[in-house]
Amino acid sequence: MITNSLSDFTSDSQKVAAYIRDRKKKETVYAYKSDDSRLPLKECRLKDVECVGGLWRIQDKFPYKIEIVRKKPFVIGAKLPYVEHTLFDFYEAFLVSENGYGKFIGKKPEYIVAKTVTSRGVFSAYGETREDARAYLGLKLYDEFQDIIHAEKNSQRQK
Repeated sequence: MITNSLSDFTSDSQKVAAYIRDRKKKETVYAYKSDDSRLPLKECRLKDVECVGGLWRIQDKFPYKIEIVRKKPFVIGAKLPYVEHTLFDFYEAFLVSENGYGKFIGKKPEYIVAKTVTSRGVFSAYGETREDARAYLGLKLYDEFQDIIHAEKNSQRQK
């Protein structure tokens, strides 16, 4: 039920208790929106608000699918065209950030994600350039398939 990592609460029960307590107060407690407007907390649903920095904040909707690449959250954008022959596909990528009002992405993509599909699944890596993304993905693939690579090298030596 806690939807913001910056929440003042560490458990759902703490959040519910504070929400009920603040709704019952005689003076109006407000929930603030990212556009600097506010609504009485009594008009807000529990799932739509978080208490961050001592204030109730209405969380902005985040309509994008998040993909985790090398332990970072990204929204993957359009596939990038390329001329050279490679086994990887490249995509523009937006790093997902979070503030008191929820998750958001920048206006322009900051990274490039390289992806490939293998018999062991989909692998991806990111970088600031195509070369960075390709290099990190190459390292990840080497880590995943090094047992096969070394087995093949050893079998060739034994012949």
